[in-house]
Amino acid sequence: MSHRVLGAYGHSWVFGTGARRHSEGFAGLTAGQLGLRLNNHAASGSLSTETARLVMAQTPEPADVFVLMTGFNDARLYGPAPEGRRQYEDSLEVLLRALHKADPQAVMLAIEQPYIEDYSGHPPYDRATNAIVDQYNEILRAVVAPFHFARTVVVDGWDSSSMLANDNVHPNDSGHAALARSLVRAVRDTGHPAGRPRKDDVR
Repeated sequence: MSHRVLGAYGHSWVFGTGARRHSEGFAGLTAGQLGLRLNNHAASGSLSTETARLVMAQTPEPADVFVLMTGFNDARLYGPAPEGRRQYEDSLEVLLRALHKADPQAVMLAIEQPYIEDYSGHPPYDRATNAIVDQYNEILRAVVAPFHFARTVVVDGWDSSSMLANDNVHPNDSGHAALARSLVRAVRDTGHPAGRPRKDDVR
């Protein structure tokens, strides 16, 4: 059954922060390009544990596509601390199972976190490095791998020198567009009906 919905969960990037308008963030762009209604549950500043608690407290609405992007704030807050990585891994397990239970037919896409230019601002969220982001992305790939219904998405063509807003934490319009392109391509690669061109698509 097609619900014509894209369900989005995660941190401020998913919410649309950094774009001129939140509706022009990558979740909104992706939904629009796929002809889906966006159901955005992202929250700025959220940790993966908070996103996991959200899906446990509020059953997700069925969707054609679920998009998940979380863990960046965990990496920035906990840095190299093992506690942060353990909580992230546990939260991902909760999220994947809850979203799959909400709609077993949905495409589930978990976005790997791109780098930013400088992690030293915005204390106490100032403890990450590229290497720590890599560790969190490795955890994401390892947790997603056993779930046949889910896949990770790398943001193609990401350029931190030109795709970040002035706060150096969130994507600008160009960054959100790159995220959306990667997600649309990933949905279409699955062969799911949500990724098929519609009759009213402009050629």
